[in-house]
Amino acid sequence: MKIGFIVSMYDEIDVLNETITNLRKYDCKIIVIQSDPGNEEMILDESICDKYEKMPDVAGNREEYAKIIEEKKEGKGEMIGPIALTRNFSRGFTLIQDFDVDYVITITGDTKITNPEGISKIIKKMEKNNKIVAGTRTIGFTMYDEFGKFTQFQHKNITNIMPQFFIAKIDAVRNGLFCNIVRTNKYTTEQCLGDEIQRYCKENKIRFFDSFYRICDYGYPRFIDGLHYNPEQISKIPPPLEGIINWIRYWSNKKINDFITKIFLKIENRA
Repeated sequence: MKIGFIVSMYDEIDVLNETITNLRKYDCKIIVIQSDPGNEEMILDESICDKYEKMPDVAGNREEYAKIIEEKKEGKGEMIGPIALTRNFSRGFTLIQDFDVDYVITITGDTKITNPEGISKIIKKMEKNNKIVAGTRTIGFTMYDEFGKFTQFQHKNITNIMPQFFIAKIDAVRNGLFCNIVRTNKYTTEQCLGDEIQRYCKENKIRFFDSFYRICDYGYPRFIDGLHYNPEQISKIPPPLEGIINWIRYWSNKKINDFITKIFLKIENRA
């Protein structure tokens, strides 16, 4: 099995250098698309990956990005993530078509890979079930809708997938999947990716859930060997308790899930 990686990064150079060093042990192809961080010390050495491109920055700097996030909480402006990620991922998927790989693993710069063992297990399950895409969803949570309102409830049939880690079969990529991701939601990258999969499925007359392998239905899973999400995003709640909460989320409506979120945040803040 030949696997390739697409990484969309900003200034996460230390994490990515470690990831690339680890992946080189397994002869993986690596494409990096970097949004210009405006700091030469944060520019990746392009010689350590198979293909590197630097794209114009859309945030300004970390301080400007933080300001944009705060403004969005106040109902102003739009999010940077969907702009940069849809652009960078589209470019990466276009470039990887020329590489000899069977599956494409896509991550953001703050997702660290120490080994591909867990990823390989997911791919084997994809092959067994004849799936072309694998990803994680956040069932029970609420995200921004297309109008910038925090009302988009993630129900059991939602097609949104998280951008920090997902997998696609190269045959589908060479048939156009993820090569021109439309920014269908200016605030939520997850919807942009899900809508792109739906577009591909509709054009190829297949159903979304017939082509999609659900890695899990909650964010930032800790069970994938060799894959480590940004520590700032990982829940402080013990895995057994988190598992119970996620199960309840999956089977509950928005009102119950909103209540769970409030309790969740109180526990997180005390930890």
